[in-house]
Amino acid sequence: MDAVLAGRAAALAARLADLTGGTTRIQEINQGALVLCTIDPIGSEDAWVDVQNALDDADAWSVQGRGPGPEPRLLRAELRSKDPDTG
Repeated sequence: MDAVLAGRAAALAARLADLTGGTTRIQEINQGALVLCTIDPIGSEDAWVDVQNALDDADAWSVQGRGPGPEPRLLRAELRSKDPDTG
């Protein structure tokens, strides 16, 4: 993982942790990084908009565990290296 990508992933992980109160983890993938964040259901629409704005830098993202219940959801955000020769 190149330094620019590592910085982007760290910044996104910190922002998601701040917005959601969840635990984040960064995982290196082929030519990119995966930022994982466990989140409790987000109560307000404004809070969800803030999370979506934080994800603007991500190349792809998804939320797993959308159903009701006490278990946290898992937010997955994928960041790809801008330089195809690094990863």
